[in-house]
Amino acid sequence: MAGGRRRGGKSSSVVATSSARFAEGKLTCATASRVVDIISQPLAILNDQLHVVFSNLAFCHAFAISRDEIIGRLLTTIGDHCLDVAGVRDFLSMIQAHGTVVEDCEIEVEIPALGSRVLLLSGQQIHNEPTTPREILVMIDDVTERRRAEMALIAAKWQSDRANLGKSRILSATSHDLRQPLHTLNLMRAVLAKKIKDEEGLKLITQLNKTSDVMLGMLNALLEINQLEAGVIEPHEVEFPINDLLERLRTEFTYHAQERGLRWHVVPCRLSVWSDPHLLELMLRNLLSNAVKYTERGKILLGCRRRGDRLRIEVWDTGIGIPEGQLQAIFTEFHQTGNPAHDGILGFGLGLPIVQRLGHLLGHSVDVHSRLGKGSVFAIEAPLGERQQEAPGTRHRWGATQDAAHEAKVRTASPSRGAPKDNASQPTIFVVDDEGALREAMRELLQDEGWAVEAYPSGMAFLEAYRPGKEGCLVVDARMPGMSGLELLERLRIRGGGPPAIMITGHADVRLAVRAMRAGAMAFLEKPIQYDDLVVNIERALELTRNSTALASLRETAAKRMAGLTSRERQVVEMVVEGNPNKQIAYVLGISQRTVETHRATAMRKVGAKTLSELIHLTIAGSPQGT
Repeated sequence: MAGGRRRGGKSSSVVATSSARFAEGKLTCATASRVVDIISQPLAILNDQLHVVFSNLAFCHAFAISRDEIIGRLLTTIGDHCLDVAGVRDFLSMIQAHGTVVEDCEIEVEIPALGSRVLLLSGQQIHNEPTTPREILVMIDDVTERRRAEMALIAAKWQSDRANLGKSRILSATSHDLRQPLHTLNLMRAVLAKKIKDEEGLKLITQLNKTSDVMLGMLNALLEINQLEAGVIEPHEVEFPINDLLERLRTEFTYHAQERGLRWHVVPCRLSVWSDPHLLELMLRNLLSNAVKYTERGKILLGCRRRGDRLRIEVWDTGIGIPEGQLQAIFTEFHQTGNPAHDGILGFGLGLPIVQRLGHLLGHSVDVHSRLGKGSVFAIEAPLGERQQEAPGTRHRWGATQDAAHEAKVRTASPSRGAPKDNASQPTIFVVDDEGALREAMRELLQDEGWAVEAYPSGMAFLEAYRPGKEGCLVVDARMPGMSGLELLERLRIRGGGPPAIMITGHADVRLAVRAMRAGAMAFLEKPIQYDDLVVNIERALELTRNSTALASLRETAAKRMAGLTSRERQVVEMVVEGNPNKQIAYVLGISQRTVETHRATAMRKVGAKTLSELIHLTIAGSPQGT
């Protein structure tokens, strides 16, 4: 009896333990189920046959089906087979085949109760014991609203970009029309300067020159702002001596400072800086314009300080100063200090925001310190270059206004611009432009230089009259009704060539410049041109044409310099002169944009090009037969 009781007691203990474990398992499972039901993301567990063995409430709600109806069904049959799509099948096959975690598998399905939905699937294999079958945990995230918001944002951005690009195209197209009267005005000023001899008249001419320069500055600023707004400005950073930029600004602002009765001083600097010379000059010009506007008495100073591996370019003034609470606000659009009436003469408060945005674009910091009633100092910090100038003040020009001989450093003797010569024995300058006033002004000026001049209103009129063999130079407008200047050059080339050409354009464009130079243009000038620049370019074009040795020397020099480039540098240069931006070059070559900028700067240094214009000339001159 005693032994039987012991056996019975042991058996009861085993049963009780098993029952307790079973109850504990049930309790644990129930607790886990309640916990999982709290999760808002739909979850399901599938067996190795891809049948659902568990799902949380969120999964049931997502497909409008009860848990009892879900358990045991194939995942792809749930929700009227809405998950029976290739994306889901591929997703499950990948998990089964590789046992890996698969994330962010995006599918679009039609759920009966909800319509079209975008779902993001993630999953992985799970198993509790080595002997138990492996199961698959599937998690579903409905990202429909997120994707719709993203698409709406993309559409809005596309519309905004389209509007900006449309505005840019309009301004770009009207740029030629806006520059044309300034171009004509420049030539008429030159005619007046030759006719007026009295001191008072010459003073008026000088003032007219300054006014015209201000108009050009306003036009350039308008176009720069437009490009900045459209996001199409791309920096072209090179190492260049900062003093060249300082000297240009010194000359430009001398008149403005004198007119306001201000002392104006620029401290020379021997250091070089790494930046986009054009954009950095635009930033400093805005700062100096503000300094002149808001300084009633005292002085303005422009100078540089070295700060480790950076150069700090500072603009000091003794103006009205800025309240401490407005030191950040001044960089917002339309905010103005000391102009409560919003006097248009003082501008519209866009200068400093443009400076800051250009600073962000270039990676240059911009800061300001000011004392109310005492003055202000604005500073731009840019990376320091490696080179130093031996003699600060060397003139250095940036822009597309130099011809091939000048930019390749080939200097040839130019005809004297002294007393006019007998026109009959001189080369003929062929002027092709659709604007009559400009043609006549140019005819008078060039005849005063001693040249014979033939003027034509169109490219077709020139082609009908031109007879090869006559020494001369063609000055042609790029944009004309009917036949464009570029088409005229290309037709002349097909015929066997024409006189050396100088193309004048209202809107500089790299691709147009390259095509023009390959078609025979020896210079590419942007309106409004300075008369002296035009004469110098004509003289050099004529001299290179007369002197085959000088032309051969130019091509030989260019070819040698181009041969010194590495293959990667040559790749970058070729893509640059085709008009590709740095970002596009980086993508095509599979390198970073910064690496492109480094190759570009190194190549320009090797070939002796300080501007993009010079680089284009040297590349074309150094290629076989200059093509």
